[in-house]
Amino acid sequence: MKLTLASMLSFMALLFLSACLGETNFEREEKEIGEIEKYLKDNNLTAQKDDNGVYYVITQAGTGRVARADSIAEVTVNYKGYLLNKQIFDQSSTPVTFPLQGLIPGFQIGLSKMNKGSKASIFMVSRLGYGASPPQGIPANSVLAFDIELLDLKTRDQVDEAIILKYIADNKLTMQKHSSGMYYEITAPGSGGSPNASSVVTVRYKGTLTDKTIFDQTTGSNTAEFGLSGLIEGWKIGIPLLKKGGKMTMILPSRLAYGARAQGRIAANSVLIFEIELVDFR
Repeated sequence: MKLTLASMLSFMALLFLSACLGETNFEREEKEIGEIEKYLKDNNLTAQKDDNGVYYVITQAGTGRVARADSIAEVTVNYKGYLLNKQIFDQSSTPVTFPLQGLIPGFQIGLSKMNKGSKASIFMVSRLGYGASPPQGIPANSVLAFDIELLDLKTRDQVDEAIILKYIADNKLTMQKHSSGMYYEITAPGSGGSPNASSVVTVRYKGTLTDKTIFDQTTGSNTAEFGLSGLIEGWKIGIPLLKKGGKMTMILPSRLAYGARAQGRIAANSVLIFEIELVDFR
């Protein structure tokens, strides 16, 4: 295919524009880095620089594991957020708990250098903060600074465990804890044999969230048939505890359900409750 002169010029103009935009972003970040380094020098701060571009000063050491987003689900902090002119745009008056992965990238990176009980000041270029679309009170493309005290951190299992125990207490339930982390109550044991991991099971069931929203169920006398090997881990663990005709309620931590995957009306990392009757199996 031959290019006309006009199309060649348009193509070259696009390349030039892209190059200019890339250079502008690069120059902006270099300028922001200069602003951070000047602030650190002017305030006699000695900071370390993360590979991602976050500068951080640990002002008080903590203990234990660090708050990495791949292993920690929730953090409790005191914090103050401010611009380099020391204008405060946000701060906590009491400890605040956040889901770690819901925080801006620079805050997550800063927390990954901290452990429980530690304090730090972190400084981030705008692309690791709010970039060109900040909340009210923060100019676009602002360098951000935060003073953070990390009071507590919890893994996903710890968060789920707290949710489950509160649900049990609030609903006055009596449940056993399985070694897998599942909580369950067998309300009717049934009789005869039990299914195994390769069984096909016929069940009646109702699945709810902890706010009691029903996300799936069989209705009336209807049943559903499933190959047990293709179901979520909690069902693979729970259903073999029943005999034919047995009934149970089980509460599953998210890793035994759908984990970090949202599924229809089920949000990511949801604790799930199931009421199940094992009608038959083969």
